[in-house]
Order: sequence, then C-alpha cells, then structure tokens
Amino acid sequence: MNNPVRLGFIGCGGHSGRHADVVLKMPRDYRIAGAFDLKNDVVDDFIKSRRAYPCYAESHDLKKFLAISEIEAVLIGSPHKFHLEQAEAAVRAGKHVLCEKPLWEGNGEKDFRRILREAVDKNLIFSSCHLRRYEKEFMYVKEHVGDYLERFGRALEFRFQFFYHEPSTGWKMDDSLLLDHMNHEIDLVRFMFGHSPTHFWRLSHGFDEYRVAGRTESGLAIWFTGYRKLKSHTFRNELELIFERGRVKIEVVLNGITGMVSSMVSEVSFEDDSENIVRFRTHSYDDALIGVMTNFADAIRGRDDSYLTAQDLLSNTTICNDLITNEYGNL
Repeated sequence: MNNPVRLGFIGCGGHSGRHADVVLKMPRDYRIAGAFDLKNDVVDDFIKSRRAYPCYAESHDLKKFLAISEIEAVLIGSPHKFHLEQAEAAVRAGKHVLCEKPLWEGNGEKDFRRILREAVDKNLIFSSCHLRRYEKEFMYVKEHVGDYLERFGRALEFRFQFFYHEPSTGWKMDDSLLLDHMNHEIDLVRFMFGHSPTHFWRLSHGFDEYRVAGRTESGLAIWFTGYRKLKSHTFRNELELIFERGRVKIEVVLNGITGMVSSMVSEVSFEDDSENIVRFRTHSYDDALIGVMTNFADAIRGRDDSYLTAQDLLSNTTICNDLITNEYGNL
C-alpha cells in the first residue's frame, strides 16, 4: 500500500493553489500537511478552501514551519526573490523540495549548486515544474523525433512562440517575462534534442514580451518569442520544428477559464507537399501537472528517478539570469 507524501506549501498564492487542487485529486500519492505564507488570511483561505484538515499553518516563522516533523516535502510557490533562501532552508531542514521556476534571481548559481550538493548528501529529491514534458502533444513529438529525422533530414530550426493574456496581477507588471518563462523553452529544447552547448542573444525583454535567438554547436537555430498582450484569458503555445525536407508544428490552446486544452500536431513534407494532422482529444491542463507531481512522489518513494537532472535545474535558470543582465550568453 502506498504511503502518501506529506506535503507542505511555502507561499499560498496562485501557483501553490493550483498545485494543491491537483494533489487533492491524488490521495494515494499526497496529503496536504502544512501551509506557510507571510499573510495570515492567505494561509487561512488556502487551507479552508481545500478543507485540508488537520493541517499545520504558519505565517511568521519559516524555520518553525520547516521543523514540523510531519511535513516531509515542500512545494515552494512564493515570489521568485524568495526561492533560493527558502529552498536552502528546506534542504537544511531535511525536506524534499519542488520549487517553482526560476530557481533563483541574479547571481545565485554558486549558492544553488551548494544546495543541490547538500540535497544529494541527504538523499533528498530536488525538482521543479516543467509541464511540457508531460503534455500529450510534446510527448508525441518527442517520441517521433527519430522518425522525423529519418524522413525529413537534419533539424535546422527550433521555433517556439506563445501568446498569453495580459498580466492580471500587479507584481507581474514589474516582472521579467524572460526570467519567468524562458526556462521552459530551454528545457523543451533539451527534452527534444538533448544537451548541446548553445549561444544565445537577447533581442528584447520586458514584463509583457521577450525575444531570444540562439544556435547550438550542432547548428540548430533557436528562436523564442513570448507575448502577454491578449485581452481574452487564453494561453496559446506553438512549436515549429524545421527540417531539411519537412516541418512539424504543435499548436496548443488553453482556455484559462475552463482549464481545457485543444491541440494538434501537423507534419508536412516539402518534397511532395503531403500533410498529416494529428488532433488530440480535448483534455484538462491538470493532466500534465499530475504527471509532474506523480514523478515527484515516485522519486521520493524510490519508485522512479526525478525527471529533471541537476544539469537541467542549473541550465534552465542560469541562462535566463545571464540574459537579464547581458545581451549575449552561453550555455
């Protein structure tokens, strides 16, 4: 019989709330055991709205919260600037950690490497949240990359672009969309094609857009663009892979109100203009988050390896911070 992971939440805003609603659907894997936030009313609402009883609540002393022996793992969903400090405190207290991205802001790579080493020494799992590795459309393309290379030749370009609704909370007006989001795009390149030294150029970044170009040593051209300018509560993600003799394109549209996803993959041959379209059944966006959380629980219980390596965690955040301060960066 499975022993559910007793999970505590650090930061009880939107990200943590979404994770909490998902883990409530996973009673064999998780039990919500605690919640910490600097605002009393936010902690109370977080617990009461999910009827997470009994559940430890704390709003002033993180060290006291992390000393609760019944909590064996934490999910850090606080604002970016707190991630590194809170992750360090959690590992020091002997807790497994799933931290939202970015894992740190600024010059925190050296400190994060130290935290990872301590986690390894204590046999703790340290993970993060990259949903596309568990989204049906991206998993489908990943499984068929070998077929595409055989049919269409060498991969020439990796183009990812997204179009989201305009910022809905005040703090996002001061945020960097590049720092907040590009780590997902980096992770997707590595997921599809593996690790390769890459050069990047920042073309623009702000709170509602970012544009980055790159090139791997193997010659793959990379283009990332992201915009938060839509009036509707919509999230559109598009990935286009250009090969010598063909193209593969993923289109994913999430309705932010219903939480449902519509998606398709199109495969086009440039030689005979043939096209194959794969349409996926409309599904819940929570499916991908369940995949992430299942892996975290399985890794803690020793049933599986963490889906992210230490190199993934470091690479995904390092290059984003580098491109905030410099127009050029290497990975």
